[in-house]
Amino acid sequence: MWQQRRRGLAAPGALDYHHVVRTLLLALALLAVTSFADVAPPMPARPLTPEPQRRFADGPRLDSAGLHAWLKSMVNDAGQPRRVRLPVLVKSRSPVGVERTAFVSSEKGLALELDDSAMGVGLADHYRRVCKGAPSCVLLLDGVLQGERGFRILWIQPVRGEAPTLAQVEVTG
Repeated sequence: MWQQRRRGLAAPGALDYHHVVRTLLLALALLAVTSFADVAPPMPARPLTPEPQRRFADGPRLDSAGLHAWLKSMVNDAGQPRRVRLPVLVKSRSPVGVERTAFVSSEKGLALELDDSAMGVGLADHYRRVCKGAPSCVLLLDGVLQGERGFRILWIQPVRGEAPTLAQVEVTG
């Protein structure tokens, strides 16, 4: 019958099988959507909170021999590592990744193993956005020292102007 309808040979009020099935599926879909809307709880409002303004105090020079010891000594009264800010040279590994070993300030600087698992957007995505295809670039990384050479990244920002020559530690209170 559908061939007759396409050719205009079917009776004006006649329905074909495909038309009936399509109409029934549409009716079922509308019924499912409207019944689900009554059952689903409303989503709670979750306003976003901006990153708080942080204050940092200057630490040692980045090229000093005591930088690693200073980083290890940056702990609070509870023994937790304090947040520090360092300019870190990050290198591209491929079009979509970055090397996990990076260097403070330059290739001659302190080597750190980067961990971006605390971030919602990974280091590689920030790198691509800021460095725009360069084989390496310096990023300001806020984070905490973990173990001997691990650095857990908490915040990333591009270097504006000249890269800092001093390490910085967050001032609390």
